[in-house]
This record gives sequence, C-alpha cells and structure tokens, in this order.
Amino acid sequence: MMKVKTWQRILLCVFLIGLFADTPNLYASAFSMMPSYTEDNNGPNLMIASKNDYYLKPLKYASNPEMFMIVDLNQKKTEQFAAKSQDEYLPKFGAMALPAVTKPETKVPAKKQGAIAVTAPKRDQVIHTLKVMATGYTAGYESTGKHPSHPQYGITYSGVKVRRDKNTISTIAADPRVFPLGTILYIPDYGYAVVADVGSAIKGRKIDLYFDTTKQVYKEWGKKEVEVQVIKVGNGKCSEKLLNTLGKAIQTYKSVPASLLEEVI
Repeated sequence: MMKVKTWQRILLCVFLIGLFADTPNLYASAFSMMPSYTEDNNGPNLMIASKNDYYLKPLKYASNPEMFMIVDLNQKKTEQFAAKSQDEYLPKFGAMALPAVTKPETKVPAKKQGAIAVTAPKRDQVIHTLKVMATGYTAGYESTGKHPSHPQYGITYSGVKVRRDKNTISTIAADPRVFPLGTILYIPDYGYAVVADVGSAIKGRKIDLYFDTTKQVYKEWGKKEVEVQVIKVGNGKCSEKLLNTLGKAIQTYKSVPASLLEEVI
C-alpha cells in the first residue's frame, strides 16, 4: 500500500481550503443570472439581481423558494391592483346606501278554465232548469261511425251542419222526448246551444255536446253532470236560418234578447 507523504497531505489541505474559500464566488456565479422581482406603485417589475448582492448574501437567496416560482406577471399585477383599489376606494363609499336591486315582477297569465265569452240568460228568460249528464262528442268515426268521405259526415238529424262556437251558438244532441229539436239551452262552461241532433244511446236526461276535435273534448269537457237552463222549447225543427239568427244576436248582445226568442220559433 502506497504511503501518503507529509507534503502530499499538506498540498491536499491547501487545495481544500482554497476550494471552500471560493464558495461565495461559486454561489454568485450560480445565482447572478437568475431573475428576481421588485415591486413599486405600478406593480411587480422584472430585474436582474446584482452580482454583489448575491455574493454577499448567497444563503439568503438560495433559501427563498419564491424566487424559483413561475409567476404570471399580468395576473399578479391585476390581483395587487384589485386589492389596492379595494383598500383605497371602498372605505370612501362604505357609508352610502346603495339602492336595492330587485328582480322585476313577472306576471303569470291565469290559466284558462274553459271560460266562455257570453253571459248567462236573465232569470226571467229561464223557463226551467234540468240536471243532465253531458258528454263531449265529435263528428268523427269515434263518435258517429262516419268518415270525412261519408256524404252525411257532420250533418245532424235535423239536416243542419254541426257547429261549435262558444262566442255565439253550438249544436248538441239530446233525447227529443226531453228536449225537442230546436230547443235553446244555456249550458254553464259551454255556452248557448240548440238541440239539432239525436242519438240511439241518448236516452232520458243525457245530452251530447259537439266539439270540433277529440282533443277539445278531453281538454274542455269530457263527461260531467251539469244543470242546463232552458230558455226556449223547440217545435221539433232546426234550420240554418235559426242558427245564423241566434249566432248574430248572441255575438252582438252576448246573450239571446227576449224579443228574439218570440220571433225565431
């Protein structure tokens, strides 16, 4: 084994001492090109730290982890400006009573409940009232067994065409022994109607109210018990002239004038 001579030991010690003695320069050279940031009234600014500063205090900068973080200058500047604005300006207006911001009121239209645009007859016009079972029907195959191609499609027993107009007059079917053809009724939630049709299944206190579509039948009526008001008993006939005359009068007066009831039948 080679023996280490004394002069070699001395030379090694001198080398190590010189190496450690030059450590500040190594720190300075390592950190002299690292970016640092300073702040002023305009926000953070980028600068290159001086060599002497790192040389004198290398451990201070080496132990600060923030200098190695990647910082978005624009974001940091914006955050600092917002914080500064809040501190400087908000106290000035803190005592002011700001107007309350309220959501504008939204009016929801009332749901239609099958309301009609006519008025009920006067009490002295009503001959009598009768509680009946009223069912909605259409001119279609589901109610009459007739298709639109049938020559009698939509034609009632009296010969007039079915009609539904809640603002004027509508046609209905009834038992002629209870309500003869041509009888004028007022039906709550349906309007004024004339008995113009009959049916094999309509016996006794039953009536069928005409609607244009099955959708209207289910939506507006269906089947329910109702108390009808008789204002004129028919003579067994119903004509288009009668329907047109009543329709025009109701459209004008929103009801059937008493004087007209004596003329039409």
